Amino acid sequence: MPPLPHPEQRQRVLFYLPMVTNWWFVHIVEPLIRRVASGHEVHILAPAPWRGTGIGADELARCADLAEVRWYIMDGADHPSTRTVPEDAEGLIGFVRDLAPDFVLCRTADFDTVRHFPGIVRLLMEGRFEPFAPPPRWILLADRPHDYGALAPLAPAEEARLDAMLAPAWHRLQQRLAPPPDERLALFARLGIPADRPLVLLPLECEMDDNFFLAHRLSPRPNAALVRHVSAQLGDRFTLAVTNHPLNDAHVDAGPLIEAIGDCDNAVLLPPAIGPLAATLAIARHADGMLVGDSKTFALAAFFGVPIHRHSQFASGSWLNAYAELPPFLADIAAGTARRPDPELARRWFAQYLLNDAVDPLDADDDLLARLRCPVGPERWDRALTRLERTLPALFGAEGPTPPGRTE
Repeated sequence: MPPLPHPEQRQRVLFYLPMVTNWWFVHIVEPLIRRVASGHEVHILAPAPWRGTGIGADELARCADLAEVRWYIMDGADHPSTRTVPEDAEGLIGFVRDLAPDFVLCRTADFDTVRHFPGIVRLLMEGRFEPFAPPPRWILLADRPHDYGALAPLAPAEEARLDAMLAPAWHRLQQRLAPPPDERLALFARLGIPADRPLVLLPLECEMDDNFFLAHRLSPRPNAALVRHVSAQLGDRFTLAVTNHPLNDAHVDAGPLIEAIGDCDNAVLLPPAIGPLAATLAIARHADGMLVGDSKTFALAAFFGVPIHRHSQFASGSWLNAYAELPPFLADIAAGTARRPDPELARRWFAQYLLNDAVDPLDADDDLLARLRCPVGPERWDRALTRLERTLPALFGAEGPTPPGRTE
């Protein structure tokens, strides 16, 4: 492995952006470019616009003042392939090797090609996990797209400190979201959910044209086919509660999904919201199990201790106790013996995510390259907790003693 770049030197940073949407560029990538370009050499490699992704005139105009940033726009006939499997992967790898960046930040569904890039390479991935739900602009710097629940190797004292730092907000949110004892029966009756059998929750993934991550999905596509497939396996022993992705509700024809639900006697399509809560969150509190592919809703199952079945090519933290096969998952749910996420490690993962891993693109004082050099940084945790208190003030008391674990 090559030595890490010296932190005092001016670094060469490449943003590789085949799958960047305009929203992602405006709210996430452009702020990151400006942060890095203030002290380092920045290059942008991206394809021309296609299916809502790529770099076009609007994005270039937004950065017209950044005269030293160098742009490379791929506009050949094969540029659409760069989102998933580049037709000329060797040429692309050769170009980046010749450029010789110290760091590469990627927004792409093609995580295989970028593994061959030089320097420290990370994917820019969504970093907003319910139920804490920081702003949607928050991101994670990841090695692979949907590896969920990995815990960093920490010394026991660091683990205890991280646990303690989030504990007050964790307990406050647990109390706030705990359902009333008698809510399940009344809620199920209102939603048309039978109360005499276990409820399995299926949150659907985004199926917009710009979501090229779907190329990695193992479950049947589209979502209507997935509902039919799962419904057939559940039979009349379970109820399948389906929640749609909010972007699907806004931008994807729901006709095929509604037809599939109508054809499945054991399935119910929930409304987008139940009272003041998003439907997935509201019903997860009562679910006997959750089916998760590559959806970020795994975090809700972790928070509420809901048994998980995960059908994915990506990794799951062992503490999630996720089932890889559906038959034993359903059998254990029926018997009341299903494995659940470890509650203490769930809290630690949320603490690690919020205080160590999450990046706010607008936080100019956060050293992005230092994060890339050293992903685990206990020296950053106090500042991250202060940021979290400002971001989610309702979870932190305005007065009171310094939270345990804080060093200042």
